[in-house]
Amino acid sequence: MDWASSSDGQQVVTHGTSTLSTLSTLPADAELVLVLPPQSVSWHKIALPKVPTARLRAVLDGMLEERLLSDTAELHFALAPGAKAGASVWVAACHKAWVKGWLQALEGSGRPVTRIVPGLSPLGTTTASGGGEATGMKVHWAHHQSEQAWLASASTTGVSCTPLMAQAGAALDTLAPTDDANVQWLSEPAAAAQAEQCFDQRFTLLTLPNWLLRCAQSEWNLAQFDLSLSNSARRGQRLRQFWRQLRSAPAWRPARWGLAALVAVQLIGVNAAAWQERRALKTKQQAISQILQTTFPNVTLVLDAPVQMQRELANMQQSNGQLSTLDLEAMLSGIARASAKEPVALRGIQYQRQANGGNGQFVADESAAGVWPGLQAALRRAGWETTVQDASISLSPAQP
Repeated sequence: MDWASSSDGQQVVTHGTSTLSTLSTLPADAELVLVLPPQSVSWHKIALPKVPTARLRAVLDGMLEERLLSDTAELHFALAPGAKAGASVWVAACHKAWVKGWLQALEGSGRPVTRIVPGLSPLGTTTASGGGEATGMKVHWAHHQSEQAWLASASTTGVSCTPLMAQAGAALDTLAPTDDANVQWLSEPAAAAQAEQCFDQRFTLLTLPNWLLRCAQSEWNLAQFDLSLSNSARRGQRLRQFWRQLRSAPAWRPARWGLAALVAVQLIGVNAAAWQERRALKTKQQAISQILQTTFPNVTLVLDAPVQMQRELANMQQSNGQLSTLDLEAMLSGIARASAKEPVALRGIQYQRQANGGNGQFVADESAAGVWPGLQAALRRAGWETTVQDASISLSPAQP
């Protein structure tokens, strides 16, 4: 089995050949697409009847049994993407046991298949038949399969596979006539010389890995009926397909550029706003530092302007014989005013004056515990920071 791996669905990253015993060496990609050779799929056009989904497979058996050489029970059927009841649709048919064997082998090696696509499909049935050809075109692909050179051809009338021989050109007459400008002649490098000799036509070289990648872009999914995926698997498949198209499809390129531009504008805007905020903050800090040094010329080094200003103001008040919030007397006065309605009898006082403020701990009777909430609220409104623990309350000036 030949395989190819791609990170974006557009460029081949790695490729190789594996056997049933070496399937575990395949790359563990998020999506594994199984491509069936053109010779392994037959195509039949029918008028799709309006029947319940549960009976559709049985109805297809009855409609196609006269056209098929094999027993319908041995075959797997799949409808074209977007098939609607009452319309003419293409039905793909392939040997069920053969496909199931590969699916089970791949799943057993830890590489479950997410989609099954044909190597070539009738044109005009989807927007991506065998790689994105439009209605009215013909696609010819010369390649090797089972040690035989083949020419697989697709048009709006179906798919044909002809061994590459001198008389193979006659087989092309069965395809619908199309202008030469709408015909694609593609070939594997190894089959190009023989194909050009048979048809006297120049072929465009396309390696097998790139052909497989081209096939994987098809909208076909042969995993239907008894080979269909679970609902969760289908949802995951649709999400992966959407993400792949959003990430790498040419049609989404304007959206990708727009998204990138939007992200870039947002980043530039956020950085500009942050720079303006930093500049405004720095301007305010410089203004506060200037006020501090203007008001208190003896301050030569500004480390924390609000704290230094509070300390300098307290020192000035103390030197003039006035109370500051750092003094014990100011704390006692604050407690007295806050507890004017419910006086608190203090049993102990611990006071410590520090360089950056004062701290006092006042201990009362346990019966005063019910007074603390109201006292705390009043002290905070007066500009004090308080902490209550058991029967004591700690008091310090609120930080600027």
